[in-house]
Amino acid sequence: MSEQLKQKLAIAFLVVLIIVFIATQTNVLSVLAQEPWWVYAVMLGVVISGYFSLKYLLEDKRQEQAWIEQEGHVYMERLEEARQKKESKS
Repeated sequence: MSEQLKQKLAIAFLVVLIIVFIATQTNVLSVLAQEPWWVYAVMLGVVISGYFSLKYLLEDKRQEQAWIEQEGHVYMERLEEARQKKESKS
């Protein structure tokens, strides 16, 4: 099991524990039970939207970093070629 998967499982377990604690120690469930079903659908939509927004933001950053590293490598190769040409002329 990878380290990243272990971290995700630990976070999910912590979130479940927090939800169970809030549900059992407060009267949130009785308040939530009085709301119409579409409120839960909207809340679920907001949570899913936030999750995917964060997911694709991180993926975009990783792709951008990979592109920067690739372009930096190309630039360093050009510098090395120019240095070799300069050394061969002298």
